[in-house]
Amino acid sequence: MKIIDPLLDEGFKLVFGREHVSEPLLLKLLNSIFAGDPELGNIVSLRFTNTEHPNEQIGGRGLRYDITCTTSSGHKFIVEMQKGEQKHLIERSEYYVSRAIASQGFKGKDEENHNWDFSLTPVVGVFICNFKVPGLEEDLLTYGGICNLRTGKPIGRSQCYAYIQLPYFRKEEEECESLLDKWIFNIKYMGIRQSVAFKADNEIFNYLDNVSSVAALNSDDRHLYESALRYARDYNAIMATAKEKAEAEGMQRGLQKGMQEGELKEKYRIAREMLQQGVSRDFICNITKLTMEDIESLL
Repeated sequence: MKIIDPLLDEGFKLVFGREHVSEPLLLKLLNSIFAGDPELGNIVSLRFTNTEHPNEQIGGRGLRYDITCTTSSGHKFIVEMQKGEQKHLIERSEYYVSRAIASQGFKGKDEENHNWDFSLTPVVGVFICNFKVPGLEEDLLTYGGICNLRTGKPIGRSQCYAYIQLPYFRKEEEECESLLDKWIFNIKYMGIRQSVAFKADNEIFNYLDNVSSVAALNSDDRHLYESALRYARDYNAIMATAKEKAEAEGMQRGLQKGMQEGELKEKYRIAREMLQQGVSRDFICNITKLTMEDIESLL
């Protein structure tokens, strides 16, 4: 494995979310997604921000976004890679963006002795999904926001959404014409092909090739990625075996129950092994999708 696979959560963050490394890549990607939008598609610079969002209630769980940044256009972007199919992805995306908006409120006065007047930094959620999202039309790219339901015209821009459904991208390399086509082609296939396409067309893809080199990672990042890759492969193999076994039995209920039980059992096995290796609990939660309470119960 010489090229990072951005379809993995950890791979996506290593390619597009490393401070002082990935800013040019994320900037070009976001501008291509919102090309033609005078506000969102005209980013000149960006800086990464904290991906941790603490819970306001004692004992509650916070949020950890994949990538967050603020841009020269005056927006906060949340960028997420969603590999596993999720039934309530739209609701989850709304929750993510709403939490980022709500966190901007404050009580009392700011450092300039001003009361908060509900002025908001617009939040844009970008969700790249390696599955067909329930509730969305069969399109590669869907834009969303608050709008007048009768006219379709937007109402404010405090929150915007972009959903990219990778299964609807079916172009071959030679068919990719727009910059967005080329970005999506590489995100979807560079891990499989183990190469970055379009390096002769645009210098940014040469940079993508350099940043995506596994050999160029420092020892900590390389260990993190290789661990994520190994556990993802193990997980996929277990799920495929469980599905084949249940299908062979010819029982739909058995299939669903067997997959659910097998998936949960495998998640706990992987979590125990990672704990024994000293892997952080936050990383284990990210890989296995178990809760922090589940992880702590193993201790």
